[in-house]
Amino acid sequence: MARTRRIWPKLVIVLLVILAILAWLFSWNLLRGPIARKVTEATGRSAAINGDLHVKLSFTQSPWITADNVQLGNPDWATNKNMFTADRLALQLRFWPLLSGKVELPEIVLENPVVAVEKNADGTLASWNMTADGKPAPATASSASSNKVALGHLQIHNGKVHYQDPKPKDVVDGTISTFSPGAGQEDMIRVSANGQFQQMKLNLGGTGGALLDLRDPSKPYPLDASGTVGETKFAAKGTVTDPGHLSGMHLDFKISGASLSQLYQIAHVPLPATPAYSLAGLLEHHAEVWNLQGFSGRVGNSDLNGDFSIDRAPKPQYIKANLTSKNLDMKDLSGFIGARNDKGKTEVPAGDKVLPQSEFDLEKINAANGDIWFKGQHLKTDRLPLNNLVAHMVLDNGRLTLDPLNVEVASGQVNSKIGLDTSAKPLKVKADVKAAKLQLRELFPEMKIQKANVGTVGGQATIATQGNSVAQMLGAANGNAAVIMNGGAVSKLILRLSNLDLANTLPILLTGDKEVPVRCFVGDLGVKNGDATIRTLILDTEKQVINGTGTINFKDEKMNIQLTSTPKDKSLAAFRGPILVDGTFKHPSARPAVGQLAGRSGVAVALGVLVNPIAALIPLIDLGGAKDTDCGAMIHQASSNSTKDSADKASNKVKPQVK
Repeated sequence: MARTRRIWPKLVIVLLVILAILAWLFSWNLLRGPIARKVTEATGRSAAINGDLHVKLSFTQSPWITADNVQLGNPDWATNKNMFTADRLALQLRFWPLLSGKVELPEIVLENPVVAVEKNADGTLASWNMTADGKPAPATASSASSNKVALGHLQIHNGKVHYQDPKPKDVVDGTISTFSPGAGQEDMIRVSANGQFQQMKLNLGGTGGALLDLRDPSKPYPLDASGTVGETKFAAKGTVTDPGHLSGMHLDFKISGASLSQLYQIAHVPLPATPAYSLAGLLEHHAEVWNLQGFSGRVGNSDLNGDFSIDRAPKPQYIKANLTSKNLDMKDLSGFIGARNDKGKTEVPAGDKVLPQSEFDLEKINAANGDIWFKGQHLKTDRLPLNNLVAHMVLDNGRLTLDPLNVEVASGQVNSKIGLDTSAKPLKVKADVKAAKLQLRELFPEMKIQKANVGTVGGQATIATQGNSVAQMLGAANGNAAVIMNGGAVSKLILRLSNLDLANTLPILLTGDKEVPVRCFVGDLGVKNGDATIRTLILDTEKQVINGTGTINFKDEKMNIQLTSTPKDKSLAAFRGPILVDGTFKHPSARPAVGQLAGRSGVAVALGVLVNPIAALIPLIDLGGAKDTDCGAMIHQASSNSTKDSADKASNKVKPQVK
């Protein structure tokens, strides 16, 4: 028995030596075919080891398996024959876990790997889905197989990646390699990519943590990347907790570009056309919600700050934002009315038109629901003094509501409510606007009105219309509008010129202009199919009463207005208009009515020849006699007209839903 115990260790050693010799002498290349067939059975793809297969055994560590010139095929429909090739694949395999059906690969090395993935023509199949035809594999099968494979440290030397999607014509080529950031630290990855994405030029690069850490959703993954897509630039640095789903993201994010509207093409975020912008904030992503928190920056000449989030889970997606601006240039908002294109450039209407002709992008309006607040403190315009803009926009399945849309104007207030319904073709719009307590001396600072004679301006309008551009909407508008002024003053020189009052104009030119108090001003318009008719236009002062009649056609962008002045004082040389204001919006003109002016002056000439020079002045003598206008009655009538519900009746009962 004792002798037997001494023999068994020797036999085991001899057996191991024999096995080692056999393994040393064994031609591992004989296993290339069986291994390739097993891979094909598991993936449904062709597989091959076209170079040598070698196994390095060791008594002190797990064996190394090295395969040269390996390849894994793509589905038959793919344009690239192989999805994966590598000059060399080396991996370390632990033996004992194999007995329990688990594969552990503590070390993997790839030399010159090339990955070529793509989608089919209609985008329904993807070559990276590890099935024979590229259809998505059942989730249970993929998860079960992944649980049986444990990967360790991965090294990639000079890797290349090719991606193409024929439907949007995306073609991207990239590089990927691992590198050591320092002694004792895990290898990180370095990537770069360039090509075409969504028909825009793409160029990006960056670094990340260990590649296999992407498999651990509980471990924050460091990321530092930057690049350009079209005219949009971005930079991001931070961590991602679940990189496979881009979840748990916390990135310092910077973005800039020619127009915010270009983000729709890149990421399907529907934003209006703007001038060049630059924004920075904290980008977070959890589940289906993307947040850009506490961002700040500039859009054109305006500062912009706030929070912006978009939830991809609902259909359509849902946007929520709270935006502020301390100094807002109103020109930067021109994209909201179609006066700026997606490249951020101002759109100039063709020909002699001035109203924006570009049609609204209904696809964008219907691409999201949302709730957006905007507050602008100081507003820059060419002439109007504006402050404290407050706008609340709600998007609800194609219905857009601006309520409120309020702004301080000349120390007064303009309050608006606008509803737009894109379900109609063309879209329908209804607008209600009210203005109150606008200070005349602030509206017209050049008049230098004395504080003791300050006037206030108010007004209101109700318009219903339809159209896909601002020009179309105004050209089809129906409704009422009124403007009313109490008190204030106007230039005495302007009043005299309005009556072609030569005798009283000359002293003003010699002694200087003065102010003439205004009793009231009333303007009342009725609009039908884009043609505005002046129902009332009266300016009543201590010196004169000016009446206006005529039309303003928004469809043709033309006007034809006649101003008639009736003085309350006397003048020896008053041709007494009327004055015609006509032409187009782009090229308006103001001039005396030629026929009447010629007639009166012709009488003067005839009398001068037949009678005497004094008698020649008789037809030019204006004895005055105009009575004060009943301002209260006119104001009441204009207010009544502007609040009538005739807008809906004149527009064939166009009533877009406004929430």
